[in-house]
Amino acid sequence: MSNQNPLLVQGSFVSVYLEYKSITYSKHKQMFSRLSKNISIGIGSVLIGVVISIPAAHLFGADSPSVAYLKGKTLSPWSIMALSVVGESPALDSLKVVAALKAIDLETPILALTAAGENPRTFGGEDLVAKLKTFYDGTQLGETGVINDDIFGLLALLASGEKNDDSIVVGIKNFILSTQNADGGFSFAVTGTSDTNTTAAAIMTLRALGMASSESPVQQAVLYLKSAQNEDGGFPYDPKSSWGTASDASSDAWVLLAIKALGEDSATWQKSGKTPLMHLETLKQENGSYLYQAGGIEDSFTPVTTSYALLALSGKTLPVRVQSFDVPAEASFSIQVEGKDKFLCDTDGTAKTALDALKKASDACGFSYHLQSSTLGEYVDEIAGEKAFGSAGWLYAVNKKLASVGAGAYTLREGDAVRWYFGNFDGTSAREDVRTEIPLSVSIPQSTSGGDGSVGAEKPVSEERVVSMTVELGKATTETLGFGTASIGKPMTKTIALKNSGAVATTLSTAVSGDAVFRRYLRLNEKTWRDYRVQLSANTSTTTSLSLSIPADYEGSGAKTGALIFWATPIAQ
Repeated sequence: MSNQNPLLVQGSFVSVYLEYKSITYSKHKQMFSRLSKNISIGIGSVLIGVVISIPAAHLFGADSPSVAYLKGKTLSPWSIMALSVVGESPALDSLKVVAALKAIDLETPILALTAAGENPRTFGGEDLVAKLKTFYDGTQLGETGVINDDIFGLLALLASGEKNDDSIVVGIKNFILSTQNADGGFSFAVTGTSDTNTTAAAIMTLRALGMASSESPVQQAVLYLKSAQNEDGGFPYDPKSSWGTASDASSDAWVLLAIKALGEDSATWQKSGKTPLMHLETLKQENGSYLYQAGGIEDSFTPVTTSYALLALSGKTLPVRVQSFDVPAEASFSIQVEGKDKFLCDTDGTAKTALDALKKASDACGFSYHLQSSTLGEYVDEIAGEKAFGSAGWLYAVNKKLASVGAGAYTLREGDAVRWYFGNFDGTSAREDVRTEIPLSVSIPQSTSGGDGSVGAEKPVSEERVVSMTVELGKATTETLGFGTASIGKPMTKTIALKNSGAVATTLSTAVSGDAVFRRYLRLNEKTWRDYRVQLSANTSTTTSLSLSIPADYEGSGAKTGALIFWATPIAQ
C-alpha cells in the first residue's frame, strides 16, 4: 500500500488483511494477531456511541487532545465520522473520488459522508449508493466469503435513507442472520469463528433495521459479547484466539457502540467491578490518542483506533446519521445508441440515471456493454464490442448537451433524450459523416371540448401545404423542419430530398429524439420511423415523405421540438 493514496483506499483494508495473512502468518503470529484485529475493524466497522459520564468539554471542547490529535493526522472516513459527531467540520476532499473495486471500498466513505451531512448520491458527481447496490448478487453484498462487507454495506444503505423494506436491504439482512454462529456471535468471514468486533457491528445493524433488543438474534449476540468480557472490564477481539486474548481499545469501542445501540448503560456491563469504558480510558495517551493495547506504541493504525474511541464516547451510534435525501424517481426517457459505423439502438423506457438508461437499452436491443472501474469512478469503455481507444471512446449527451458528471450520477428528468455515441473526447462524433440530424418543430394549440363532446382547436387552422426540403447526408443542417401549427386529428405532411454524395452505397435508417409527440406520431413513407429502411446508391438522391398526425385525444399543447436523425450504414461491397 506504500504506493497508494491512503485516502483513496479507505475501506480496502480487507484485501490487506488477507494478503498479510497469507504471506506472513507462519512467521509473525503475534504481530498478525494485532494487525488483523485493527485491520478487520478499520475496514468493516461502524461507530456507535455510549452512555457515559465524562464531561463533554473534556472530550470535545477546543482543548480536547483527542480532537486535536485527529485533526493533526491525515483524514480518513473514520476520523471524518469521529470529528463530525463532535461538532467539527472536517475537509471532505478525500471523499470526492472513491475507488469502487469492491463493495467495502464504498461503505466507509458513504458512512462518513452521511455523518458529515452530505448526500452520497451526488457528492463528487457520483452516486455511491447506486454503485454499492451493484455489488449485490441477489443473495449477499460484495465478496462471497465475507460477512463484514454485508454488515457495513447495510449500515451504509440505511444511513443513505434506503428503506427497511427495500428488496436489497431485506436480502442482505436475511443473509446476515443466516450466518449467525451457534455461540450467538458473528464472524468477519463466512464459516469463521465469532469475534467481538463483527458481532458488535451486527448488533448495530439489526437495531438500525428496527429489530428489538429482546428478539432472539440480538439477545444471542449480546450473550456472546458478555461471555467475552475480560476481568479488566475490557474486550478482546476473539476470546478464544490462540494468538492472545488481551483487551484492546478497538474492541472496547465497538462493544460500547453496540451497548449504545441496545439502549443500555455501559456501567451495567461490569466484570469484577470494571467496565469497558474504564478499560478504554486506561489506553488514552497524553496526546489524545488511544493505543491498541497496554504496553503498545503509536503506529499507523492509532488514528483509526482513536477514531473508534471518540465515536464510542460521543453518545452516538451507527449509523451516525440517517439522511433522508430524496431518492430520485424514475423518469421516462428516449435513447439512441450509435456505434462507430452503425446504429445500435433506439428505445424508450423509464430510469433514474443516464447509466440506467443505457442498461435498459442493452436489455431492449440485445447489445452488451462494459464498465471500467478507476479512481475517477466507473465509465463505459465498451459497447457492442466497440472498445475505447486513443482519443476516442463512448460519450453521452442529454438533450444534445454533453454532461459534466458520470452517467451514474446524472439524474434524468421526465422526457429527457439520451444519446450514447462513439466519439472523440472533445465531444465530436468519431464518424459524423454517417449521421445527419434534422431539427423538428410543431406548435399544438390548446384543445377545448364542445357541448357535444367533440374536441377542436381554439382557433381555426388552415391545412398546411406540402413543403419540400433537401438534405445532403453527412452534412450538418441547422434548418428546422417545421410543421407549423397542428390541426388536431389531421395529418401534416412534408417531403424531404435525401442525397448520398459519397462514393459508397448506404442503407438509411432513422431515429427520433426530443418530445414524445414526434416519437409517437411521426411516420416516414407511411411507416413508423423505426421501420424506415431505404437503400441509396452512391451519388444518388431519393425522396421521403413525412407525416405527423396528432390524435384528437392528445392532451398536450404548446411548442414542441425534436430531431429526426438519419443514420447511413455503408453496404458491404
